[in-house]
Parts: sequence; structure tokens; C-alpha cells
Amino acid sequence: MKPLSLASRLALQITLTGAALVALLIGMSYWVLVSQLESRAEEEVTDKLAQIDHGLAEDTEARMGRSWQHALSDTVLGHDNLSITVIGDTEKSPIFSIGRFANAPEQLGLVNRDGEYLGWTTRNGVQMLTGRKQIQVPGLGPMTLLLSQDRSADQRLVAAFLRSALVTVPMLLILIGLAGWLVANNGLRPLRKFRALATKVSTQDLSPRIRSDQLPLELQELAHSLNVMLHRLDDGVQQLSQFSDDVAHELKTPLNNLIGKAQVTLVRERSKEQYREVLESSVEELERMDRIVSDMLFLAQASQATPTLQLERLSLGSEARRVCDYFEVLAEEAGVATTVTGDGMVLGNRLMVQRAISNLLSNALRHSTIGSTVELEILDGEAEVITMTVTNQGSTIETDHIPHLFDRFYRVGGMQPRGAGLGLAIVRSVMALHNGNVTVASKEGRTTFELTFPRHG
Repeated sequence: MKPLSLASRLALQITLTGAALVALLIGMSYWVLVSQLESRAEEEVTDKLAQIDHGLAEDTEARMGRSWQHALSDTVLGHDNLSITVIGDTEKSPIFSIGRFANAPEQLGLVNRDGEYLGWTTRNGVQMLTGRKQIQVPGLGPMTLLLSQDRSADQRLVAAFLRSALVTVPMLLILIGLAGWLVANNGLRPLRKFRALATKVSTQDLSPRIRSDQLPLELQELAHSLNVMLHRLDDGVQQLSQFSDDVAHELKTPLNNLIGKAQVTLVRERSKEQYREVLESSVEELERMDRIVSDMLFLAQASQATPTLQLERLSLGSEARRVCDYFEVLAEEAGVATTVTGDGMVLGNRLMVQRAISNLLSNALRHSTIGSTVELEILDGEAEVITMTVTNQGSTIETDHIPHLFDRFYRVGGMQPRGAGLGLAIVRSVMALHNGNVTVASKEGRTTFELTFPRHG
């Protein structure tokens, strides 16, 4: 069975809700109508009983010799819906009666029932309302007067109301359902923009976006989240494409060198020394390729959230001194000294932290002037972070290059790096895994890289 559309479901829910409200409205109207009719009938019976009581209270002379029966007859004169029955206190049988339902057997049984107003139904199904009152006529004993009102007109009014409701309710529900479908269909129109966006997006084109300012408030957040997701995917695809191009270019250069040297060497016979030189040069190119592949694998692993990353409390000062000791020979060859000041405890992976520090130190040694000092300083203040700076003296990095220094294979001024060109990108990935950050500033011949670690405990 094909599932209903969202508009149809909403229309169905609106129709069911409307049906419940209409039924509730009709029920309340029916109850109010019946209550008001009963209240009006009781008021009319009360007024007539008061009129009868007042008429019987007049003396005989005031009534100009008319009997009390005439007085009762005058009360109901012109009121076909009223009936009067007078029952003696001792005989328990009608003494006087007037009206269509005066002698109804059902009415005679109301004498001994409790209640000021009594409702009953004739054999023909006519609803009646009877008011009971004790009367006293001079010269006669106590009597009970029953004043009954024919409520068939009220019955017809209630029946007409119910018939009208049964006729109008189906038509009203049809109108509610149609209106609900139109409203739902119009209200869901903005969702078509999402469908249109889905048909436009592809791996070749991730640029389409949804204008959230023209959407309802409930869909603006969804549209914003979808646009952000598409933006991230677009950036990821662009970076992947650029990374693939850069990797192909970086690997192509050493491969061409290897192929070219091998072809030149094989053109004619060479001496052992020449073969040795070619092999040593080939080894250097292969080592460069190995470093590129290793760095690429590290970046691929670091770019993914890894819950198995083993963290421990580390002393940044101790790790920095350990890395400086490892680079001691390289620093002496470059004519550069290294110093480490300060300390701070961080939560991190030892090998990755050492990798980040070594990449920054190696980069600083390559670009330091002879006779200068590379300064490694750890600051552990009262802030929520612990920082480590690596500062070297050398050429000032132009402002235009600073935002791109951590991009993969980025070269300042198109200069071919001695390494694989992935060192700073690895530093950024390591800091991202540790919920930290890395920044760089270069001014007046001093370049400073700053690692920021969050404080834990």
C-alpha cells in the first residue's frame, strides 16, 4: 500500500480534529438548547400556577359569582398546550379537568411523587411537564392541582436541530478536509525547495544553496544546517581534489628524477664511482618519496576522529628538551642554539606531541640565521589553556602567506621545500586531535609558532 503524502496526512489530521470539535460543538449546543427549553417550560408553568393561585384567592364577589372551575378554565383559555387536573385530597380521583391530557392515566400517578416539577411521557410519546400545587377553595377541602404543559413543540425543535446537524455535519467535514488539504499543501510548499536542491547537488557541483531568509522559522534552522553541511562537503571535495593534485605533483618530481638518472646512466657504460653516485642520488629521492608517503598516511590517520587515541599526562618541558636533544647535531651543523624555559602538564599522546614539536623545531632550524637561538617557551598561567611557543630569528614571513602556512604542500613564494611540505599540516592535525590550536606570527625577523593545549584538571 502506497503511503500517504505528508499533505494528505496533515489534511486527515485536520479533518479528524475538525470532526471532534464539530461533534463537541453540536453536543454543547444540544445540551444548551435542551436546558434552555426545560428552563423556559418550568418558568411558564410557574407563572401559570402563580396566576391560578392569585385567581382562586379572590373572594366570590370579586369573581362576580363565577365558580372556581370557571376561574381555572379562564387560565388555560387560548393555551392548547396546557391541561389542568384537580384531585381531591380524600377521593384521589379527578374533581375537575380541562385540556387534552387532563385525564391521562400517567398524569394521575404524579400525585404521590416527590418534586415540584415532574416530567413524563404519554403513550403517544409526547413529553409533558407537570407542576403540582396544593389549592384551597372556600367551602371545599384541600385539593391538589396538576398543571401539565405539552412540550411537543420543544420536541419538534430539538428534532429539527438534530436533523439539521446530521445534514450539515458531513458537508462541513468535507469543507474542513478540503480546506485542510489546501492549507497543508500550501504550508509544505517551502519543502519543495529542499527537493529542488537535492536534484541539483552532485559531486561535480556542490555550490547550490537554499535561501533561508524566505523560509518559515521552523525550516530556517534546517536550511541553515543543510547549507553548512553542503559547504563542508564542498570544502572537503575541493581539498581532496587539491590534495590529490599536490600528491601527484610531489611524487612525480622524484619519480621523474629517478627515471631520468637511470636512463642517462644506462646510455653507456659507467665507472663504479658513477654508478655509486647515481644509486646514492636515487636513494635520496626514494627517501624523499618515503617521507611524503609516511606523512600522507599520518595525516590520513590524524584527520579522522580516533577514540582509541591513548592519552596520558605529559610534561611539555620534558618533551621539548627530549626533542631538542634529538636535534642537537642538526642544530650544531646549522650554527643555531636551542633553549627551553617553563613547563606545564597537558593530557596528550606522547608520540604525536613529540611529532608536532619536532616539526616546528625542524622548521625553525632550517629558517634561522647562523648564530641565533631557537627559543621554546612553555607558559602555564591561570588561564584555561597551556601554551608553548617556538620562536626563531630569520626572514620575516609576508602577511599574505601566513594564512596558508598550514596547508598541505604550500610553498612560500613558490620555493621548493627541503622536506615533504607536510610538516606544518601535521602540526595542525595533531593539535586538532588534542582539541588545541596552532597559530603563527612573524614580525621584524622573528617568527613565532604557538601551540595551545586545553587545561585538564
